[in-house]
Amino acid sequence: MNMPALKYSQIHQGFYTFINEDVLPASGVEVNFFWEAIETLIADYSNQPDAYINDEKNYSLAVNTKIAPVIDRQQLIQAANSQWTSFFGADGAEVNVKDDSKKHLDTHFALESGSHSNVKNYVVYYHHLLAFLEDGSQSGLANPSQFVALCGHKHAPDSIVLKQSSMSLHTEILFDRKGQRGSSDNAGIQDILLETNNAIVIDFNAVQIDGESKIQAYRNLQSFLRGDLKTCTIVRGQQTTCRMNNDNTFTDLNGDDYCIANQLPIQIRCANQSLVTELLRDNKGTLAPQVIVDAVIASLMIRTAQLNSEQSRIATLSLEHGCFTSEMMQRIDNISAL
Repeated sequence: MNMPALKYSQIHQGFYTFINEDVLPASGVEVNFFWEAIETLIADYSNQPDAYINDEKNYSLAVNTKIAPVIDRQQLIQAANSQWTSFFGADGAEVNVKDDSKKHLDTHFALESGSHSNVKNYVVYYHHLLAFLEDGSQSGLANPSQFVALCGHKHAPDSIVLKQSSMSLHTEILFDRKGQRGSSDNAGIQDILLETNNAIVIDFNAVQIDGESKIQAYRNLQSFLRGDLKTCTIVRGQQTTCRMNNDNTFTDLNGDDYCIANQLPIQIRCANQSLVTELLRDNKGTLAPQVIVDAVIASLMIRTAQLNSEQSRIATLSLEHGCFTSEMMQRIDNISAL
């Protein structure tokens, strides 16, 4: 393994090339400054780790938080695409679930008169959602402002988008009278999708010590933050591509685009404090702590994604146990902010 030498350290050749050619040019951070800064930070941390990580603070994850190993592209894509969940879940054909879905609509998006369970058809009339009921009557929403967008034609929408209030998340009702569920539903409702805001934890703890695994993990994170991560598999001679979902675009009440960003909050969980990596060694041959290398590279990639995207993802650094001190966070920010 050929490792370029700095003042005190040696660097894995592949890592050195990846950072210099694929990461730093888009960040605006100068090459020599970066390597000197990370080298100094690693040396300071190794001499006094307690000054940079506070083990007394532990933050519990929310119940619905999704944890995805950074080395697993498929799990990363699945987590990124989890912004919308079906009200029906995996067993949506049961009658009681269908009844519950109509009760959900009646509770959160009540009609001015009647129930969603008796609706035969939904249309958009000017700026209003109009429901035609089985008894021949028609009704708008009790709160008309809850209808915010649609997909397809006003008289036969493919879907409609509802929102309880300006601060709430979206609900999308999809129609397909030929679908498995829609063919047996009065209004042709095929699915009801609920927008979520559950955090994603991108976890570095599963990454092996070897340099190539770490470099691949960083490549995955870089693609994830850019929103272009994908996987390709071949099954029975057919190639299937799985990729991160783009933002959803609908038509608002004025005929303009209504965009719902695919922007779940992200926590990047750095490797355990006890783990080391062969990406860097000091002048005695001691391997560098993964937690510091992960934090610096992740911070740099977050900053770069924010600089190069109009709608950058909300991403923060975290630890499984404890947290970085404010001094450590400031030093990490100083490296990526130039």
